[in-house]
Order: sequence, then C-alpha cells, then structure tokens
Amino acid sequence: MSPFIWLGVAAVMGIVEVISFGLITMWFVVGALIAFLANLLGFDLVVQLVVFFVVSIVCLIVLRPMFLKYRKRGEKEEPDVVGQAAIVIETIDNERLAGRVETANRMTWAAKSADGAVLPAGETVVITGRESIRLIVERKPS
Repeated sequence: MSPFIWLGVAAVMGIVEVISFGLITMWFVVGALIAFLANLLGFDLVVQLVVFFVVSIVCLIVLRPMFLKYRKRGEKEEPDVVGQAAIVIETIDNERLAGRVETANRMTWAAKSADGAVLPAGETVVITGRESIRLIVERKPS
C-alpha cells in the first residue's frame, strides 16, 4: 500500500476538523501521520491500521479534554441581568435609539423601553429582556 494514502487520510481528517472545529478528527490526523511513518518503516497493513486506531483513540481520550479546557479558558460568562432593577442614566427614547441604564454591579448598558414609552434619567426600571447588547426595560411598579 502506498504511504501517501495515509497522508490523504490525514488531509481529509484535517479538513473535516477545520470545518467542524470539534477537536475530534484532529486526533485521527495524528494517527494517520504515525501510520504513515509505520508504512515508511516497512510495517504491514495490519500493524499500520492498529497504530492508526490506537494512536488516534489514545490522543482523543488523553489530549482532547486538555485542549477543550484550554479553549474554554478565555470565555467569560455575561451576567444575567434579566429581572434586576436598574437606574436610567440617559433618557431612553426608542425613536431616537437613545438610552442607557446602570445595573446594580455598576455596569452600563444601552437600553430601550419595552412599551415604547420615554423613560427619563433617574427613573428606576426593571430589565425584562435582552436583544444582543441592548437591554429591554420597563418602569418599575410602585
């Protein structure tokens, strides 16, 4: 068997990994490259297949959790502010696309009124939802 078949397997698995970025098929790239080396060293097809599967599975089981942990290291959870009270710090006017609120943790957010009412600065509101980075607010019931 030609050793270049293993390079083809590695290339296909690499392309699948780039498309999916699931950190699964990249280990089969490693297995295919090691099987390619086994082919170059003259081992028969059965040994190459065993090397391919063993190396791939061991890398998948041992290395994937470490890579997933590393990949998630930079992610930050956005605070869940729905249901909390906030103070209007810039008059909210949906028609002008203007308005900002400040939450209890001192973060400021762009905001819009749930019912379209103009909400003046200084008013206390309740956050009822989010649209991307804009909070949807309504007057706090008395």
